[in-house]
Amino acid sequence: MSKSTLLSVSNTQQPLLTHQLLGDNGDNQYYQSVQQYIDTVLQTRDGQITAHNKGNLVTLGQLGIADAHEILLLQAAVHKTPQLSVHLVVIAHQAINRQQLQKQWQQQGLLHAKHPLMPHANALLNTELAAIDGCQRLTLNNTRLIIDVYYGEPIKQLKLVATPGKQRIQHWLALPDTSQSNQIDHYFNQTVLWQYARLSSDNASFYRASKTTNADTSQKAIDKQLTLCGFNTLLVEPVDDITMAERQAMRQQLNQQFAYNPLPSTSEKDDAIAIIGGGIAAASLALSLAQRGKSSILYCKDAQLGQGASGNKQGAIYPLLTPENGPLSQFFQQAFLFSRRQIQSLVDDGFIIGHQWCGVLHTGFDERSETRLNKIIKGQHWPAEIATTVNAKQASQLANLNIDKSGFYYPLGGWVCPFEFAQAAISKAQTLANVTVVYNSQIKRMESSQQGWQLYTDNAELPIATHPQLVVASGAQLTDYPQTKQLQITGFRGQVSHVPAQGELANLSTVICANGYLTPQHQQLHCVGASYVKDPKHLDFCPQEQHENSLKMKQSFPNSNWPNDIDVSNNDARVGVRMVSRDHFPVMGSATDVEELFNRYAIQQQSKDKPSQWQRYWQTTPAPIYEGLYVLGGLGSRGLSSGPLVAECLAANLCGELSPLNLELQALLSPNRMWLRKLLKGKALM
Repeated sequence: MSKSTLLSVSNTQQPLLTHQLLGDNGDNQYYQSVQQYIDTVLQTRDGQITAHNKGNLVTLGQLGIADAHEILLLQAAVHKTPQLSVHLVVIAHQAINRQQLQKQWQQQGLLHAKHPLMPHANALLNTELAAIDGCQRLTLNNTRLIIDVYYGEPIKQLKLVATPGKQRIQHWLALPDTSQSNQIDHYFNQTVLWQYARLSSDNASFYRASKTTNADTSQKAIDKQLTLCGFNTLLVEPVDDITMAERQAMRQQLNQQFAYNPLPSTSEKDDAIAIIGGGIAAASLALSLAQRGKSSILYCKDAQLGQGASGNKQGAIYPLLTPENGPLSQFFQQAFLFSRRQIQSLVDDGFIIGHQWCGVLHTGFDERSETRLNKIIKGQHWPAEIATTVNAKQASQLANLNIDKSGFYYPLGGWVCPFEFAQAAISKAQTLANVTVVYNSQIKRMESSQQGWQLYTDNAELPIATHPQLVVASGAQLTDYPQTKQLQITGFRGQVSHVPAQGELANLSTVICANGYLTPQHQQLHCVGASYVKDPKHLDFCPQEQHENSLKMKQSFPNSNWPNDIDVSNNDARVGVRMVSRDHFPVMGSATDVEELFNRYAIQQQSKDKPSQWQRYWQTTPAPIYEGLYVLGGLGSRGLSSGPLVAECLAANLCGELSPLNLELQALLSPNRMWLRKLLKGKALM
């Protein structure tokens, strides 16, 4: 958008869009100025939508979140403009969660039934925004408004955000609290300003909002810094080529830092993306692609979706936490919250998904597990919306059963029917884009050609289809192909027993995780399990595993009577295989050409170069991959929690958009991570 366009507003509005938004007196005039900013950056002078990118996507940045009133105004604007899509990136040093927002809005009257922003306020509250570090992706207005909320130190969050291939931030708005003396250094130091610039389009504008006409003493200094970083602040100095070159150098520097993990490439073609699989991973990817208008074709080996590891009647959904709250723990918090939002969004759209947000109660079952759980509990000051400590009395009240142990409670967790989730995701995707499911189609092999990846079934001599881009998301069959067979993930058999709701057991009102897990009843049945058998030889029903499942809760709570109501004598159970990685991260990204990687390693071994030279080589050289081939899987026993977010990340990469996962997390998800982890440290592969 040009500088002249930014200065133009409709005839009924007063010009105010300079480098600072002023609110004269009181909140009302301030919010009027914010409304005018929103109207201007979303529209041209004659009121027509500005088509910045294909699909009328406008990308905005915001510093600070305060009480999120500005976000509500943006929600309302998007709601009134159905042909417009907006992606908002919020950088906030001080976190605010749902409960805090709700309290403030109640005091302000925003939640009153007659307030025009009330529906938008409720929609934002229902996303269950949490006070955690990292990116939380929210999708509102039927996915026409995507909001990435980054909580934590701005420079720490921004420096690892991947520079998208196509999508750049076009306008930034800094809220008044970011200029306060205790916050200004977090948001406006030179280092962080260059990070804003790296993520911005070349002609991006920057506005600082104020609730007073009195300019703060630091305004001129900040404006000068913004201009040095190439932002349009409506000052007289033109943006020079040197500044743009500096931005590009920063982008290249960050790309070089993670060069060893080549990200999925953006396709300029409109060809449908092929997906092998029919479970949560495949369905979630199809949905995320469809939300971007991208077509896909799923090749499902079964007669219906969700018949593999996603076929259980109930699965627990809650975050995986660690005492140190490192990348794994942070990833699972982000992923769990995103998955919960996706499921709830589908339910709100009318799709039938068996689920219950009844919370998850986590207790130990022996000395070792209790020690581990206590380390997690005491390791961090966990946000209450993520997990809270409960004593035995509180645990009993939550479970509605006698629980004689203290533990950890995940209030936003619960259980979900996985196969209904997968089916709903595909049904929703088919309303948004051309999404086809080819059932009873087991892909036996795939071969690369000039036109793309050729797919073969059985012993057919001719391919059934050829696709430029192919994603293998086939669960237990993920390693069935020569191109993926060396992925370092392992299959574990899991038998889940279905037991009738009877006696005290029928009163269970939350998911229990101890030695195994137990769900509240659904359709008069509880799920209890699951067994965990490495490299299973068969998937037949196992009486021994059924018996062991019946004992899990008795072993966990030996002093309670209700575990005696768990009756597995009907031999009703389901068996599936979960693919698990050693580091518990899923696998997502470009498929590694392992043969070529080992060829390069062999050359390294024969070379007389110093080990440090080869370490540098592996750090700065993209790992060998199969072009156009990607993998999505290794979700383990937490696919409900992790699958949707890794699928969303892959879809964003394939479409050249901002990713909800930073480069560090994407490297930890990469299919090549196990080999590169050794090579980057100068260690032997074998």
